[in-house]
Amino acid sequence: MFIKVSVDKSQPLDFIFDTGSGLTVLDKAVADKMKLIRKTAEMNKTKSQLELIKHNTIDINGFLMESNIDVYAADLSHLEISLGRDFDGILGYDLLHHHTVHIDYDNLTMDIYDHGNGPKDGDAIPFELMTSIPTVRGNVVLNNNQAYDGLFFIMTGAGTTLDLNSPAALEWDAINKTGKHYSYPVKGLSEEETMHYEGHVMSFSFGNQVVEDIPIGISTAKSGIQADKKVAGIIGNRILREFNITIDVPDKMIWLKKNSHFGEKFNINSSGIDIQMSKDMRKVMIHRVFDDSPAAEAGIKENAELLTINGQLAVSIPIPDMQTILRRSGETVTLRVKQDGKEQDFTFKMRSLLD
Repeated sequence: MFIKVSVDKSQPLDFIFDTGSGLTVLDKAVADKMKLIRKTAEMNKTKSQLELIKHNTIDINGFLMESNIDVYAADLSHLEISLGRDFDGILGYDLLHHHTVHIDYDNLTMDIYDHGNGPKDGDAIPFELMTSIPTVRGNVVLNNNQAYDGLFFIMTGAGTTLDLNSPAALEWDAINKTGKHYSYPVKGLSEEETMHYEGHVMSFSFGNQVVEDIPIGISTAKSGIQADKKVAGIIGNRILREFNITIDVPDKMIWLKKNSHFGEKFNINSSGIDIQMSKDMRKVMIHRVFDDSPAAEAGIKENAELLTINGQLAVSIPIPDMQTILRRSGETVTLRVKQDGKEQDFTFKMRSLLD
């Protein structure tokens, strides 16, 4: 979710709105360009790369926020290559702390209200704040029909359906109870990579809502949010987008109203490749090729450059759109790839990596 934010009367900047972000963060390169004064922040190990910025004002699309909000500078380039686009910062709790937020996924709008106001339609679910993140109680049914209760973070900045944190995943033996799975490295705000597994569960319920037949992530993180022992996992944007949502922190309530996306099939990686941009953002790279996948069987290699998809230049396609194309199980796709010093075409029929 990208919104327009100005810092110290700057031109509008592209910020991710993430309910899972306890801090407001500005990309270091942007802070350098704006010549903002900053100092190293005294924080824990996972946030040691942050610098506190001395600033005056923040506004969201012209809406002026309170003046007592701290802004931190951090290098966000490693997240940009994964998302496939430049962005300038991340905003979350600092907005929720001061205002009620309504997210309309049908119309792709976000409305800001004084606390206590805003639409209160649909299922009302109480939440508590854990490390400044709204957290609700949910129930997950694994593929062996075992059900587990736990607390789950609400994170609009997570591009997942449901992730299980490493302590809960270990306790529930989730990797062995979620059917066929595959793995890949992931990064957070820090550049440290941890291995992440993709599996499948029968259902997940929270409040009065039940979402069925879900691909999920399984973390092995040793630190950070996904190593939290008190919280079982994360509800991400691929589930949240099925509802129009109102979040009110003082009332500790979240309202969910089903929208036009509810019940849409969760598509799964069906090509066997994970893509990201090169560091200079000029090329699409094949970051990973999964074992026992159509891409691996065709002979595609990691660190190759992806040139075209079905004849269209890869660099002209947003990464989310490329991911959608590469999740169309049963369809045939042709990829032109540059590897081993030469260009090659690979044509194969896609199939879900979790089937």
